[in-house]
Amino acid sequence: MTPRTTKKEENMKIPAHRIVKNVIRRPWISEKSQRVLENNQYVFVVEEHANKNSIKEEIRRRYGVHAVRVNIVQLPKETKRFRNRVSKKRGMRKAFVFLKKGEKIDIA
Repeated sequence: MTPRTTKKEENMKIPAHRIVKNVIRRPWISEKSQRVLENNQYVFVVEEHANKNSIKEEIRRRYGVHAVRVNIVQLPKETKRFRNRVSKKRGMRKAFVFLKKGEKIDIA
């Protein structure tokens, strides 16, 4: 038991099925993502079930940098109609990751 944790917190273990890995699918390359890169922000496409903490951990584990803040944007699914056919475009979830000053990720 460390000084900052209680016995109750020590007994609360995270089940194996709740540990989230590989939540980042790929970096999102667009004009806007290149523009916000100057402010030390990076944009990634992430899994639907990913939360901010799991994204921070994945960034730290995969790239070895520390994320200060993470913002998530959920893009909705779209329905396209062409003549007599209906198709659906899959939605996606993007994460805007803010890094500490001086840290960088080599995406290229």
